[in-house]
Amino acid sequence: MREYHIINPAAGQGAAPAKARAAASDRAILYETAGVGDARRYLAKTLSGISEDVRVYVWGGDGTIGEAVGGIMDAGAQEHAILTACPAGTGNDFIRMFEDGASDEEYRLDIFAVDGGSGVRDYVLNMINIGFDCAVADSMAAWKKKPLIRGSLAYICAVAEVLFRPMGTEMTVKWTDPDGNVHTKSGKFLLCAAANGQYCGGGFRGAPTASLTDGTAELLIVDLISRRRFIGLVGMYRAGTHVDANGVPVPKIADVLHYIKCTSAEISGMEIVCQDGEIHRSDRLQFSVLPGAIRYRTIG
Repeated sequence: MREYHIINPAAGQGAAPAKARAAASDRAILYETAGVGDARRYLAKTLSGISEDVRVYVWGGDGTIGEAVGGIMDAGAQEHAILTACPAGTGNDFIRMFEDGASDEEYRLDIFAVDGGSGVRDYVLNMINIGFDCAVADSMAAWKKKPLIRGSLAYICAVAEVLFRPMGTEMTVKWTDPDGNVHTKSGKFLLCAAANGQYCGGGFRGAPTASLTDGTAELLIVDLISRRRFIGLVGMYRAGTHVDANGVPVPKIADVLHYIKCTSAEISGMEIVCQDGEIHRSDRLQFSVLPGAIRYRTIG
């Protein structure tokens, strides 16, 4: 099977290229990305019209993995391109979903098709974050450039920084539940997140009941709360203990957390959006779940 290794040369503080070269077979094609969007453009062009299975290894963080999904979808290659994510980023949140699974096992993964108003369809594999989480992701990009700060430590530093800013965003969230019923909620929220995977921010388990294969998204809406209460609750958010095994918020947070299963949603009122770790400027977005859209194989 032909191999393509997509490498973010900055991933893992510059260690990704060497890791990829050590793992690649003699028949592999190695491609180092030149910047944001390059992985998507390269795969859209390279995989267009393929008629046999190929393996696409991604050496980078969630942003590069998300771009690879976009390139596969743009090329119409989702039946033949088999995606594999390699742990080369600093957060590796998406890959955490497979830490307890068997190696070299194939899955069909859901993704989100996203319209952010730019006229270009985006695709999200792991998570969309708006509000506090998005501001933290934006700040975290700068913290990760500092020596010895990576993964969850960068997230914690960014959380501390954002806590000193004005909090809360006026938003309207409209969603469709798995039974086809439409609901709307408006207000000033601390954050809103749509999760396909369970983890964000270098290991924070924000959506502990999310599944990559169930055809639904976990929608989290948190009402605006005081800084003091936030500090008292953030440990639960990190550990994934803010909801029970059925996705019901625990009593300590149930008055401010709305944890919802949906198949599509429309969110408006924000200024920036974080999609698989990448920041976009947008005041609205719509997304829908595409069940089983991507072939994915764990590392053998």
